[in-house]
Amino acid sequence: KRFTTCFFTVSTRVWLISMSAPSCQNLCQCIDFCRVLYKPPPKLSICAFISENSVAAKSGGCFPGSGTVTLADGRRKPIKDLKVGDRVLAADEEGNVLLSDFIMFMDHDPTTKRQFIVIETSEPFTKLTLTAAHLVFVGNASASSGITATFASNVKLGDTILVSEGTSKTLKSVTVKRIYTEEHEGSYAPVTAHGTIIVDQVLASCYAVIESHKWAHWAFAPVRLSHELMTWLFPARDSNVTFQEDGIHWYSNMLFHIGSWLLDRDAFHPLGISHLS
Repeated sequence: KRFTTCFFTVSTRVWLISMSAPSCQNLCQCIDFCRVLYKPPPKLSICAFISENSVAAKSGGCFPGSGTVTLADGRRKPIKDLKVGDRVLAADEEGNVLLSDFIMFMDHDPTTKRQFIVIETSEPFTKLTLTAAHLVFVGNASASSGITATFASNVKLGDTILVSEGTSKTLKSVTVKRIYTEEHEGSYAPVTAHGTIIVDQVLASCYAVIESHKWAHWAFAPVRLSHELMTWLFPARDSNVTFQEDGIHWYSNMLFHIGSWLLDRDAFHPLGISHLS
């Protein structure tokens, strides 16, 4: 690929790579290009991709519609087909696997093409595809340091992500072996009652753009309360009906803009800032 611009921005601590081609197929190639040209400090390892004709800079945090979740009966279901009332595999704060109610989509966009980061492991083989600003859990659930949420663009080779194997109630820490990008049509941001979701066997947060999973989960407390109230009032409602239009949910949009007023810009992923502007 031909890189037209590569520069380092101190305020956002991110490499911004402008490319004449619509996408970069090799994450390591982009990083190495910047290192050779400008030699930024190794600890600053966030890499974001902005192409002249790409909508990546306008995306928040999502999965492609082809990503799958596991239902209560063990069946796999594409994220794009989730309905309110579905119960999917997720995890609690300690990393214990459990079932959680699907509540809503923060973003439901079946048509827009976006760039996604793909994080692969080899033993076992897993492949998690998500946007750069989405939060994914890294670390070891059994270690004293526990697990933390980080932006997908922060994940690097050698990090460990949490993988669900079969019917096990615990998650296994597996080393990341490969990272690259892909373009997909359609993007979906599901929200569960626990704020986590296991997609393609990998534990991820339901949240994006803001760096704190806990703050984001707290901010969605009214949504969870509303869901519980509706479930209590209408226990027999049709779970196969979803009353949500395409696009970003109004509550998510409101939170993003309130957060941009109240929080420092460093609290957001750089692509999230572009999304808010």
